[in-house]
Amino acid sequence: MQYKKIFFPIGAGDDVKERIRGALLVAKHFNSHIEILACQLDPGVVYNMKMTLRGGVLYDEFLKAAKAELGVEHERNETIFHKLCEELDVQISDEPIEGKTTAKFTTKSGKRSVVVEQESKFCDMVVAAVPLDGKITGTFEAAVLKSGKTAITIPRRITSFKADNILVSWNGSTQNSRAVSSSIELLKKAKKVHCITCMPHSGDGSAEENLKKLEEYLKLHDIQATYEVVSTTSVPGEALLRSAKEGGFDLIVAGRYGENGFLEIFLSGTSRYFLKNTTIPVFM
Repeated sequence: MQYKKIFFPIGAGDDVKERIRGALLVAKHFNSHIEILACQLDPGVVYNMKMTLRGGVLYDEFLKAAKAELGVEHERNETIFHKLCEELDVQISDEPIEGKTTAKFTTKSGKRSVVVEQESKFCDMVVAAVPLDGKITGTFEAAVLKSGKTAITIPRRITSFKADNILVSWNGSTQNSRAVSSSIELLKKAKKVHCITCMPHSGDGSAEENLKKLEEYLKLHDIQATYEVVSTTSVPGEALLRSAKEGGFDLIVAGRYGENGFLEIFLSGTSRYFLKNTTIPVFM
């Protein structure tokens, strides 16, 4: 699939420059148009009920200062965006330009998770930075789980994005199956594809049988991959991270959530460890 529009919400944290850089690198890889969204809460809405009781003058001064601070933040973010676009040779444009990587920066007023859930519906792919400390936030959940779109989760700091060597995490779940099918074009272009599973989470039948079926499916698309059954640890996500790092992979393909609705990321339930420690992007 050609990803004509990518959507990237700027979540919480001070490392705005690093995260915008990562999103732009993904857009360059796919030669797509990317919309980068920042959200700001209107201080007049947030503080009105609490402050009006303390007197109009105090409230007005506070509101003026709060709005000025938001203005400074917006200007700072937009300056970072313009400098990175120039550095990475990304053309700033409100609309896509055929054959070029383009980017648009917008700021909207409202609660971030609500705005992101609404805006993420109108794109081909969502890019989201892993949340601080690996703890799933409302913004991350809105972008990755509620958008209904293909998503790439990136570390908060990356210097390059490529998909030459891809690790496929297979556990036989519905979402995992969907992730593999959605990544077919990437897998066909990759130089190396390695698929892993583990004994307890291989779906119906043995791990080896399921990998054999996966091998037959990928061969239909002329994808020559290698296959391995790995041992898991007591820490969800640790086995995946170890395999990805030891194999020198650029990208991981994994399901985004399991039957319980929580983020899946490899052969287990919610994996805060993986999100906190990964240095490798994940296609979901």
